[in-house]
This record gives sequence, structure tokens and C-alpha cells, in this order.
Amino acid sequence: MRRKWLILAMALVLVLSSVGPVFAAVDIASALAYLKTQQNEDGGFGSGFSPGSSLISTADVVLAIVAVGGDVATFQRDGQTPLTYLAAQAPSATTAGDLAKLILAVVAVGQDPRAFGGVDAVAKLETMIGADGRIGGAQDTFVSHLYAVLALASAGRPIPASAVNAIKKAQQENGGWAWDGTLTTAVDTNTTAFAVQALIAAGEPAGGEAVTRALGYYKSIQNDDGGWPYQNPSDYGTLTDANSTAVTIQALIAAGQQVTGAEWTTPSGQNPLSALEALQNESGAFMWKADVPGDNLLATVQALPAVAGKAFPLARVPAAAAAPTTLPVTGGPALNLAWLLVLSGLAVGGGGYLLYRRK
Repeated sequence: MRRKWLILAMALVLVLSSVGPVFAAVDIASALAYLKTQQNEDGGFGSGFSPGSSLISTADVVLAIVAVGGDVATFQRDGQTPLTYLAAQAPSATTAGDLAKLILAVVAVGQDPRAFGGVDAVAKLETMIGADGRIGGAQDTFVSHLYAVLALASAGRPIPASAVNAIKKAQQENGGWAWDGTLTTAVDTNTTAFAVQALIAAGEPAGGEAVTRALGYYKSIQNDDGGWPYQNPSDYGTLTDANSTAVTIQALIAAGQQVTGAEWTTPSGQNPLSALEALQNESGAFMWKADVPGDNLLATVQALPAVAGKAFPLARVPAAAAAPTTLPVTGGPALNLAWLLVLSGLAVGGGGYLLYRRK
């Protein structure tokens, strides 16, 4: 009997270790507590560069909270929450970037992106699909297009082949993408991460040429500490930063990569997750990078989905749903948190039996 318990406990430990980022050594509670200190009186959040709230920054915070299993409703200032702020701002969302972030956040919390704040954000976004497949207007960048593809996938809407081809055509020889989607501007890790997630969300295979080339790009510039900078080479330094490492982790997760596995472990024994973990401050916030050690709002917001093992979109409305109010199906390569807790409990229980209540 004891041998059976030992086998069961070992098997459960192997299962739990295989999910990687979900059990990152990051203090999630303190990170969420830090985010609460950054909330404005209107319920929204700023970017960290300016104090005023913005739709995009607030949507990003909502995604971060949901990714780690937090409750958005508990983020209140004078009765205002991030969702009440987003609902108030929804009618003013006119760019593809704004609409895409709004949709991703609304679907993530299980609400209807076709009626949130009295606006059909999905319909508005779909009117911005150009003849060449690019999504957005004059104020939108290539990154906006990538987020728009993610948003359409989240809303359960068909993604035009031309929109996917626009992403593929913008990939440079080294496997990366530039923020403006041209073949002349230097590529960066962040745009590449959004491109990979958008392609996979649109149905491109993780083993396809575009994603494989992107993974090669990441492998070629990974720092010895396991993380990534915004660009390499760069006139501004190539130290690992939390933002770039986090979004790269999301791209790897979307592509089915084990970020703590041997393939992404450097000769020094470091991996992307350990590099990101090292950048959390005692306050719970993440710093941008080691030589700029102060608390950084944007770094914290971008780090949380990565340490939770979640790629974008966090949730999807089933494409066949007749009503847009259908609750989303959360996805990603990580196991459902409830099942992880059950497995964790079983593993601890099995270990406790063998060790006579030692934990």
C-alpha cells in the first residue's frame, strides 16, 4: 500500500512540475496589493508614465488580475472599479488598439463585448478590417493589428486570411517583427511576442514556419540569465527586462514550449521564469530591469499573466454560440487552477501519508 502511495505521490509531483509557470515563485498576493495602490479614484489605472487613467492601461490591469485568479470587483475606489471605468470609456473607444484591449478584458471577465458599456465593440472593430487585411485606422500601429486579431479570436469571430497573411508578410529574415510591421525597422521581442500569440490564436500551427522562425529568433538573443531585452543589438543596452521577458514567456507558452525546460535553460542554469522572478521587489511590484530597480507599474502588469502561465487571449467566446452573452471558455496550456489545487492537495496528502504528517 505504501508503495502505491509513493508512486501516486511521485506521479502527481511530476504532473504539477510539468505545468511550469503556474507555480512560479512569485508573491501574487503582494503583486495584487501593489496594483491596488496604483488605482485611481475613477476606478481606472494609468500607464505608469502619466497618472491619468486610460482605457488601454485599465484593460491591461484587468487582464493581469484575471490571469492570476484575482477578483476585479475587489479593486474599488469610491465605489468605482476597473470595469465601471471601462464601461464608461467604451463609447469613446475608436481605435483598433482601444477596441481590441477592451474586448480582451471584457471577455476575460465573462461579460459581453457586444453590449458592454452600451457598445458593440466587436462590430466596431470588424469595420476597421482593411482590404489588405490590416486592422486599424490612421492612429493604429502594427501592434494594434496584432491585438485586434487576438481580440477577434477572443470574441469567437472569424479572422480573415488576409489579416493572418499581413502578419506573415511582416516577419523579417531573423524571425522577428518590428513595431511598425515593416521589413526595415529593427525587430523587437515585444512585437514578436504579440505576433506569435496572434498567429496561434488565429489557428496557425505552433510547428509552422512562422512560429518556428520566431522561436529561433528568441533563442538567438536569450540572455545568460534566461531573460530577454527589448532588442538585441541595441544602443540602449541589452539587460534583461521584466516586460520583454514576460511577453516572450507568453509567446513561448502559446507555442507549447516548456519555459522551464532544458531547451530554454541557459548554460548558467537559468530559464525565462527564473529571470522574471528575480525582478520582483519586496513590495510585490516588478522592477523594469536590474539597473532600474524601482517599482514599475507596467512591468508588474505584464509580468503577472506570464508567471500564471497564460498566453493571450485569456478566454474565448465559443464561435458557435448563438448569444454573445455566453460565458467564455478559458484556455491556454496551463491546467485549470481548480484542478491544480486538487492535484496539489493530493500530492501533499500522499507525501504527508508517507512522511507521517510531515509537510
